[in-house]
Amino acid sequence: MAVPSRQFARPGRRRPAGRARRDGSPAAGGGAGAAPARLPRRAERLGRGAPHLARRGRLGRGRGHGDSVRRPAPVSGLPEIVDALRRAGLLVRAPVDGAVPAIAGLTTDSRKVEPGMLYCAVRGSVQNGHRFVAAAAARGAVAALVEEEQAVAVPQVLVQDGRRAAAVAAETWYGRPAARLDLVGVTGTSGKTTSVVLARHVLSALQPTGSIGTLGAFDPAGEPVPSEAGNLTTPGPIDLQATLAALVARGARGATMEVSSHSLDQGRVDGLVFRAAVFTNLTREHLDYHKTPEEYFRAKAKLAGYLAEDGLEVVNADDAAWQRLPRRHRRVTFGERGGDVTAKRVATDASGSRFDLITPMGSAPVKLPLLGRFNVTNALGVAACAWGVGVPAEAIAERLSTAPQVPGRMERIAEHPCTILRDYSHKPDALERALESVRALTAGRLILVFGAGGDRDRGKRAPMGEIAARLADVAIVTSDNPRTEDPERILDELEAGMQGKPHHRRSDRREAIALALELARPGDTILLAGKGHETYQIVGAAKQPFDERAIVRELGAE
Repeated sequence: MAVPSRQFARPGRRRPAGRARRDGSPAAGGGAGAAPARLPRRAERLGRGAPHLARRGRLGRGRGHGDSVRRPAPVSGLPEIVDALRRAGLLVRAPVDGAVPAIAGLTTDSRKVEPGMLYCAVRGSVQNGHRFVAAAAARGAVAALVEEEQAVAVPQVLVQDGRRAAAVAAETWYGRPAARLDLVGVTGTSGKTTSVVLARHVLSALQPTGSIGTLGAFDPAGEPVPSEAGNLTTPGPIDLQATLAALVARGARGATMEVSSHSLDQGRVDGLVFRAAVFTNLTREHLDYHKTPEEYFRAKAKLAGYLAEDGLEVVNADDAAWQRLPRRHRRVTFGERGGDVTAKRVATDASGSRFDLITPMGSAPVKLPLLGRFNVTNALGVAACAWGVGVPAEAIAERLSTAPQVPGRMERIAEHPCTILRDYSHKPDALERALESVRALTAGRLILVFGAGGDRDRGKRAPMGEIAARLADVAIVTSDNPRTEDPERILDELEAGMQGKPHHRRSDRREAIALALELARPGDTILLAGKGHETYQIVGAAKQPFDERAIVRELGAE
């Protein structure tokens, strides 16, 4: 039986020099048998599940939290950044001391350079930042961080890996804000966004907690934190450190965070130490980037390498893919079919799900106000994480039962002329689970509007077409975010999986939604799949306004 932790890891308890666990190799010490930490005092007031544990300590104790904590002041010049790069083994050569005045900010985008900034030249999949060092200097950059010295009259810091060096530079300049936060990372193919929102809600019972992910960044009060992350699930290293610093400035002592496979592969989270890592599920996705399922698995598995020495692995026991995840730390498992934390007597209806939350040290009833059977699994992952850090079952159940609606995740956006839901399901596994969940709630017909993103893994399109033809009563094939691809070709590839079964085709997504409303009868359910919370559509390189909630209202639904 797993043993719950009673506090997140203490600050500075980073992995020793033998840390190289990101490649899948185990490191000595800090494994599954690590001694548990202490439970926060407040847990004693939140539930009765484990009162004998709630005696000492406080979540984040010794981390310097308090009313005096403000946004960390940036360093005034380059020496501290150079020292950090040297300690990280990334520095090749630095400018002469005193050659660079105070730094006013950092950026990897030459178009966003302002006078006094350090420009970090990073090689991307499309552009090479070294091509724009001169442009950055012309806009006022006082120094450049580069892998190759450029013929530009600006002091240059020569490094071995520009992307990772940018992460170290940002962490240093923003005053290492992550050291003031208990970080919980969530990775997996599906469920990250919902899990991060739920985890923020549950862990806020212990201490002020913010969140970072696909929906943006939010402080402990639920207010948005300005970010330039764009469409990224996990922000780039500079914006990530700025966001973490903003959370600290707004009083956060913890943060839940989506950690994408891209961010792990690209080192965006370098310098962070997570107190817990949640692994949701693993199915086909992002093979346009990772090329093979094995590469995708290895990228996801890297998150465990960012855990504190006595960090917590929270693993979905129902997903066979995680069975070969090396056990490097104390581990808590979850799942409907088994695990340390599980659910019994599960029932779903139009208001959400009801189940008994079972932990090794207590149980409690949950009324989860989120649609979809798959959200029970998401809730169990969050419950396992919370239980693993010492929150009693009763307190977890209470917070899950008051969970907020997650925008664009099985979200009801209209009730007339029928129920209309929008969901972010844009991959085969997620689409199948969404359709199965909606089917269980639908008295009439299930009408599906769906598409597939352009410039992404083409191999998932035919499987999505097959799932749509099999599970929807009425399927309408349309555009998602076509990007630079021909929308008609994307629709052709979706239709290839539908094996000639009757369906409708409308490349214009607004027309597809209008058709769904025209076909709908009372008792039917319309599922708008793929875009979820997004309020835009990417056509070519441009973002065009496209808010499905507003569109269904314009078309007469309410």
